[in-house]
Amino acid sequence: MAIVSTITIGSDTFSVYALTADPVADADAYLAATIGSTWSTATALEKQQAIISAARMLDRAVIWSGARTVASQDLEWPRDGAANECTGTSVTNGTIPDEIAEAEFELANILFADSSVASSSGTGSNIKKVKAGSADVTFFSPTIETASDTRLPVVVNDIAGCFIATTSTFGGSFGTTTDDADVGYCKDDFDRSEGFP
Repeated sequence: MAIVSTITIGSDTFSVYALTADPVADADAYLAATIGSTWSTATALEKQQAIISAARMLDRAVIWSGARTVASQDLEWPRDGAANECTGTSVTNGTIPDEIAEAEFELANILFADSSVASSSGTGSNIKKVKAGSADVTFFSPTIETASDTRLPVVVNDIAGCFIATTSTFGGSFGTTTDDADVGYCKDDFDRSEGFP
């Protein structure tokens, strides 16, 4: 299980997710296997800043399942009553799945390469139809302000998405809302209201 660790910059200490007491070494080891990563070119300070920024962004951009174990804790994890929606299993109360730290490392790598990701808008779309010449695409299900809308990059969402509250309608990701009828989906001639998998 992951843990909450700290990174100190100057006289300030910041809480982050980690696999051991050394989050920078954890990120180095994890990202060493990532093709195309420029993480190894980052200075120690840049790595620390990227990990801190990633932890903050994860906790701001996601509505996690369950509730904080201690209301006053620095980060959103550990949590009680959380679930892994991908496996259908409960997360042991008071723990942090390794995937939370791994998502943080992936996001830190992306933020180091392009810090503008931190201020990007969601990935959702309200586009109903796009046409260029004879080619056109119609989206059956707008996703802005639904659980499919996320500010997280795809690789991060793929890891962290399993732990997002299934009743989330904004800020979360992965899946659909619990009440698709209220999202404003348009139906086509065959009375379908969902997109294809």
